[in-house]
Amino acid sequence: MFKAVIFDLDGTITRPVSSWRYIHEKLGKWDVLACRYQEMFLAGKISYRQFCELDARCWKGLPEEKIREMFAGIPFNKNAVFCLKKLRKLGLKLFGLSTGLQYVVQRVEEEVPFDGWLSNRLCSRKGVLTGQVKINITHGGKGRVLSRLLGPAGIRPEEAIAVGDSDGDLSLARACGYAIAFNSKSKRLNQVAPYVCRTHDLKEVYQHIRLLWKKGEPVLHRSSQQSKDRARQ
Repeated sequence: MFKAVIFDLDGTITRPVSSWRYIHEKLGKWDVLACRYQEMFLAGKISYRQFCELDARCWKGLPEEKIREMFAGIPFNKNAVFCLKKLRKLGLKLFGLSTGLQYVVQRVEEEVPFDGWLSNRLCSRKGVLTGQVKINITHGGKGRVLSRLLGPAGIRPEEAIAVGDSDGDLSLARACGYAIAFNSKSKRLNQVAPYVCRTHDLKEVYQHIRLLWKKGEPVLHRSSQQSKDRARQ
């Protein structure tokens, strides 16, 4: 039986696909500066750590409260809060796992607390950003930190359902017992995930997980589950 659902945050729970980019856009710095950092990273010219550090330096000296205020208005995908609350009522544990920043997770937790979460973090001192960043999850590294997240709750990765939207969620999808690709533009994630939700509505995600729950789905390796799903189609 599945015991937990692991959610990606950026682009899955929230509409903006990157909390890093969200800050740049709110400050009016994305097009004039920060988009170049992303291009350099995608081209392999800088490492993921360097990419994050360049972003963090842009915000040195800003009051952390100003950043929190930005995230107070971040838009959620349709029925995000409904989905989380309903899954909680089923008795499932909820976890957040994001290469985004702590502020987006904290904003979601104002609506529905997680049983555990992990994200990257901007560093601050006396309420002011220092320009430094603590990288807890590297790009594509969610699968490597999954046991660290679930361990304190006594849950094994194969007892968890992953929900994500991008290539960055591939390792998570492969590590979990089941995976849902949510409105994903990643061909690789769509191939790995047994179920692909092609809408922006997280109610569909809840309804699918509820069906698995009601049927008492056993924990299966991904390949076995995919074969089972194909047989049903």
